[in-house]
Amino acid sequence: MRKVKIGTLTLFFLALLLPLLAFRREPSLVSEIDNRMLAENPFCSGLPEGGDLTEAVEQYVRDRIGFRDEMILSYTVLNDKLFGKMVHPMYFYGKDGYVFSHMGNTPYGEYHEAFADMTAKLQAYCESRGVPFLFTFEPSKGTVLASYLPAGIHHNADWRIGLMAALEERGVRCVDNTPLLVERSEAGEAVFNRKYDAGHWNGLGAFYGVNHMLEALSDAGLRPNRLDEFDRSEVLVTSLPVSKFPIHEMVPAFALKTEVVSRTEEFCGEVRVNPSFPEFNVVVNPARLREGAPRTLVFQGSYVNGQGRVFFQNALGEYISVHNYQNVLDIDYYFNIFQPECVIFEATEYTFGSKYFDYQRMVDLRLNPALDAVLDGGVQEEACPLAVDAVTAEQGEALTVLSWNGGGDEEYAWLLLGGTFDLRRNEAGGFEATVTNEAWERNRENLQIAALAGDVLRVYG
Repeated sequence: MRKVKIGTLTLFFLALLLPLLAFRREPSLVSEIDNRMLAENPFCSGLPEGGDLTEAVEQYVRDRIGFRDEMILSYTVLNDKLFGKMVHPMYFYGKDGYVFSHMGNTPYGEYHEAFADMTAKLQAYCESRGVPFLFTFEPSKGTVLASYLPAGIHHNADWRIGLMAALEERGVRCVDNTPLLVERSEAGEAVFNRKYDAGHWNGLGAFYGVNHMLEALSDAGLRPNRLDEFDRSEVLVTSLPVSKFPIHEMVPAFALKTEVVSRTEEFCGEVRVNPSFPEFNVVVNPARLREGAPRTLVFQGSYVNGQGRVFFQNALGEYISVHNYQNVLDIDYYFNIFQPECVIFEATEYTFGSKYFDYQRMVDLRLNPALDAVLDGGVQEEACPLAVDAVTAEQGEALTVLSWNGGGDEEYAWLLLGGTFDLRRNEAGGFEATVTNEAWERNRENLQIAALAGDVLRVYG
């Protein structure tokens, strides 16, 4: 009996000690079980303003204790097997075995008005340069399949109606994929999987959603995809995304039949993207280019990064995809580099918050007017000499960063380099533009700068 007690105590102390011995101290850790950054050591990273040290330490210990993910998974699976309940930080069960992502109800307010203002600025920027623009709204699974939500869950996305009305008032060309996906679902088509990828549409939903965007841009030379342009199949998935929660589900898969060429490696490492939203790709479809399909810059979220990209690759001549959110607020930076012929801005229901689109940056967004519009406004032009060393060029493998200190009183400035490029204020107080090496090398001898100060347009060079 004594040996049994000793053995039991030993096991008990080991159960307490092992998680402490396996404590995870590495910085910048992401949990695979709930797809989020784990708390950092508050004594090293510091506290946010108004933060509580005791709460920060408790959160750090809870997040970093050894075997955390394994314990959460075991608890979740046990509840599922014994009680048919999903106790998970990201997912919950609906009716008939449907799995949904946790959702919030956000009333329409100032944030959405700021978003509509920002989107109108993006469209004005593109259209003043002769480039068609489209904004697209994607609904959550809970909005489309509301009838499968469990009793007691009342998901209200009516703020979408206010947002679309605000965009319409501002003249923004936009597509709301909510009615389309609801209609397809009610007709018996599975545009979201029952379980897998609860936060996004599936391949069929993406096919319909992307086609809706392409149809809205038919005047820009885009045409919708056809189902027979893809190899269609089903694949077995055995766990939920960013989770080891076991499932067994066949989901639709679409593969390209046409050949495309990736140019991503030419620009990777030089094109700037927000580190929290790093997705970036450039894909050329030679067949579509020959048909005249435009070079299109697409600011896209996870709906397109996941299932939607194959449909854009099939439809566009050149497909420049940038993870949207904070990056779309730098539209002029990407415009300078890629000189698109069409721009699409896509956002999903659950991304309307400052984690994705920073409220203050939206309010403060300030983009250059088109130089042609300034000239048409009848400003007084003034010729000025451009010193040899006034512009510095930092050339990389694919891109050249051009910097100009300016005179101090310019409101806007443009780089004239075989075309017009927008100069942006940089942290040093001067101006900066990033262009391709080809644009720089081909036209460097004819470089000029136009700068607007009051009602005078100074042309240097």
